[in-house]
Amino acid sequence: MQPVGKHADQVDSLLARSHDVIRNTGRQWGSLARQLHWLMAILLAVQFLLGKVGHELGRSPERLQVLTWHKSIGITLLLLVLIRLSWRLFNPTPEPPPESPRREIWAARAGHLALYCLMLALPLSGWVMNSAKNMPMNVFWLIPWPDIIAPNETIAEFAGETHETLAILLAVIVLGHIAAALRHHFLLGDDVLRRMLRNHRD
Repeated sequence: MQPVGKHADQVDSLLARSHDVIRNTGRQWGSLARQLHWLMAILLAVQFLLGKVGHELGRSPERLQVLTWHKSIGITLLLLVLIRLSWRLFNPTPEPPPESPRREIWAARAGHLALYCLMLALPLSGWVMNSAKNMPMNVFWLIPWPDIIAPNETIAEFAGETHETLAILLAVIVLGHIAAALRHHFLLGDDVLRRMLRNHRD
């Protein structure tokens, strides 16, 4: 039978290890950051598809269904990016590979900043557009969502054009982000992509 003190030390060690897995470290992304990353990546892919389908459909019940999904996921993404940013404030960001040139480090930081800004601006512009059009919105048909501004046709048109432009910019940045991750994995052979796929020990 193990001594009580030794058993307590093992429990403390397991709790500390679990805490380290959830939180980021200087070497890797924690499990929460990884899960948020991939959940948002999936939802963004769905959003682009829904936006394209909704744009091509004429006035019909099917279009209303698609747009309700699109708006609901957009609000979900807005909340998730706020959670992700809040979590990032209290966690270290993994350091870039030591051999990375300074220009690549700055380019990566600029790319991440652009991603966060666009992931905030895109759903906000959609929210403004929906409010300015005076269209009631229920998130996932269940939660009434408030208007952010009063009805205004001019603002609605401007917000709609802005929304489409931001969607294109986000698609370009996302493709660049994917290309950079694949370059790190297959050409440079470092652990940048692996950090976001699983935990690994030093």
